[in-house]
Amino acid sequence: MSRRGAAAGAALLIAYLLTRLTNLGVLPMVSDEGTYITWGVRALHGVDAQDWLASLEDGKQPLLAWLMPPFLAMVDDRLIGGRLVSVLTGLANLWLIVWLTRRLFGGRAGWIAGALYVAAPIALIHDRMALYDSLVATTSLVTLVAALRWGDRPDARATLGLGAAMAAAVLTKLSALFFVGLVPILLAVNSPRALRRWWLLAQAYAIAAAAYSVLYLSPIVDNLSEGNFQRYSLTLGEVLTLPLALWGSNALFVALTALRYLGPPLAAACVAGLVWLCWRRGAAGVTLAVWTVAPLLAFVLTAKIIYSRYIVFCFVCALPGAAALLADLSSHVPRARAGLVAGAATALAAAPGLTFAVSLLRDPATAPWLDDRRWITDRFQYVESNYAGYGLREIVEALKNRAGARPVVVLTRTATGMPRDGVGAYLLHQPGVEVGLVPEQRPVRTALEDEPIRAFQLANQGAPVYYVLTDAPNGEQERRFAALNPEARLELALPKPGNHSRFLLYQLPWTAVGEDRVLSPPAAFEEGIHLAGYNVSTRSVRPGEAIRLTLYWEAAARPARDLTVFTHIAGAGDLLVGQSDGQPASGRVPTGGWRPGQFVGDTHLIQIRAVAAPGDYELRTGLYELSTLQRIPVTVAGGQRAHVVPLGRITVLQPLSGG
Repeated sequence: MSRRGAAAGAALLIAYLLTRLTNLGVLPMVSDEGTYITWGVRALHGVDAQDWLASLEDGKQPLLAWLMPPFLAMVDDRLIGGRLVSVLTGLANLWLIVWLTRRLFGGRAGWIAGALYVAAPIALIHDRMALYDSLVATTSLVTLVAALRWGDRPDARATLGLGAAMAAAVLTKLSALFFVGLVPILLAVNSPRALRRWWLLAQAYAIAAAAYSVLYLSPIVDNLSEGNFQRYSLTLGEVLTLPLALWGSNALFVALTALRYLGPPLAAACVAGLVWLCWRRGAAGVTLAVWTVAPLLAFVLTAKIIYSRYIVFCFVCALPGAAALLADLSSHVPRARAGLVAGAATALAAAPGLTFAVSLLRDPATAPWLDDRRWITDRFQYVESNYAGYGLREIVEALKNRAGARPVVVLTRTATGMPRDGVGAYLLHQPGVEVGLVPEQRPVRTALEDEPIRAFQLANQGAPVYYVLTDAPNGEQERRFAALNPEARLELALPKPGNHSRFLLYQLPWTAVGEDRVLSPPAAFEEGIHLAGYNVSTRSVRPGEAIRLTLYWEAAARPARDLTVFTHIAGAGDLLVGQSDGQPASGRVPTGGWRPGQFVGDTHLIQIRAVAAPGDYELRTGLYELSTLQRIPVTVAGGQRAHVVPLGRITVLQPLSGG
């Protein structure tokens, strides 16, 4: 590389790092970022493959979550750690754009394409957010480069590279199937002779298919295809009905997105460049046009819901076309002035994006986001709505400060998105904080009593209980929560820009349920199961009445089989006056599926027999294998080996008069 080329490369690198790293956390976490960072946190602290495949629970590919743990381990701020993945993939995009454009259209065009990438708002936004879209652009460019190299020399090494590129693409997002499917078309246009070695191309696809099949072989991937295609994309039957209104709306959205996030000059240069290249550069121009336009057209014709971030990779792949056009125009002036003309033309094309860049780096709420309420556009998602994280960091810091003095319980709703995954992204696995999820349609106390989680145990032991909520002022979720939990006290209410939505922090006064005990040390059963404590609703009961016993199980290892829990109230000679047997949590959480570190709250309702004589009885529990009725040995306090764990005395009272 010449000195001039080295200087250009260094300038692009410095400009890229300045624009991507400056105030990287100034835009608060948005809903989907919280989801993806939570997956990364789970992978970082994972105990088995399920934590590394957490994204499959929501029907999403896992590659982004797999890239996050090293950054989350190095950076205390989890939002910054998650976003650094996109900064890194954006840097890869910059290199790939320069390399690809230089290969297809010459050196000057390559440097222009790099400058356009650094300045284009569509790239600037998504290189600074912990979303899929910068990574999707990376896998698109890598697949394109790998396909071109395979077309040049279709040997085993190139086949492996192309297969790996497509495998990475399908592990990133389902939209990658668009450009994975375009590879044969690209080769037919650019390198038709290479297709004579079609069996090698088939092997590359086999590698990609093997990676994709892992998703379907996972036992937690039931909603993968249905959760994505049917919710967001038209079926073939729906496409054949010719939904012209939807197509027109999607096309208009794409045009407005291009004008906003490329700027009118650069958008026009991209379109003109692709047309120019098809006319003047033959196969190279057609290759780039197909790679850019075909996925864009597919989105227009199939998307039920369309967001600007879905089409980032299409716009990024269009930048080499604009760069080639500007380079060709500069070649028609004297050579001494060609560089100056090319630089001026690049600056003019990129200038509108600079306004966006300045406001995005300083105060994203003032940035000129696409804001058209005919669609769910970016200002609504990232700044104003329930999806936006304005106020989240303040609530998280308040909770961390309170957790410094004593453990706290932080609850939010079970539904994915904000606030669940915003809270999880910041507070999951944080010392002193126990994050719990409860259905928003039920009172918090009732939900925790019926399906106890670790938060229930900590609350009964005196940990303060908080609930995080986001909603429009006096909106549906807020009204529902207040009606179901009238005792809740609002502690923080933080409005978002535009006052469309607020982040809310409630404290829930908690009166301990029954008697809560911690077993120290825990009762250690064989099979790697520990009984860490229990909660009993009362120690005094009359014949015919019942007590509620909640056992707090913890898995020290993965149990090898499903075991049954027994709970007895027994007197002298093992005379039973109350009994309840069953698999943990009424069979919802069998022991064979427990994971190391998992907490299981297991509630049993034990009814006292109507003929039970008044007196003191022993409450006890244990585990047995149902097929053999053989009890599982347990080590109790003091190191003694036994087959039951004593849980104290239960007093059966005299029946009421006439009872």
